[in-house]
Amino acid sequence: MTHYYFKENFFNASKSIIDIYDDTKEVAFKLQLFYTSAGQEAMALFGNSKQNFEITDGHDTFRILQERTISGAIKTPFKTVWQVEKNGEKIGIFRSKMGFKPSMQFEGDKGDILKFQSGFFSRSVTVSDGHYKLMQTKSERFKLASRHDLYIETKTYNPAMLIMLFQVFYEFQEQQRRNSN
Repeated sequence: MTHYYFKENFFNASKSIIDIYDDTKEVAFKLQLFYTSAGQEAMALFGNSKQNFEITDGHDTFRILQERTISGAIKTPFKTVWQVEKNGEKIGIFRSKMGFKPSMQFEGDKGDILKFQSGFFSRSVTVSDGHYKLMQTKSERFKLASRHDLYIETKTYNPAMLIMLFQVFYEFQEQQRRNSN
């Protein structure tokens, strides 16, 4: 099992790089929010959800982009879809799922599926492939800039991709909580 941790930016819509540390307190990855348009950035500044993230280890770069439609997958109030890329090539999609517990699903272009799920009130997230738990997270509650601890139990998936997908899941879940109040 590998442990990574990071603290979010204080300003919600900040494009500042977030360093992600490993157990040796070395920076393993750099995560950054980015926008594809001035309109998207303006919406984020006014409290709307964060749209796109990029993470790199210096060799590989993963990006996740939320758009109005992705290959016919239409965004609705009940379903949101992101395209996931590695080094500029599409490797899958990440979509929200309806259910009692907050959940999202990564669907890789090779047919693999990863399920991200948290409890109804919990901020911890479990990631599984349907058979095995691949990642467990723990996040601080009631903080302006939350700290996240991620415990990755697989070498099948690049940890950078799992961390980026977790961040999108976490942000989406927080946005849903804000919208329900």
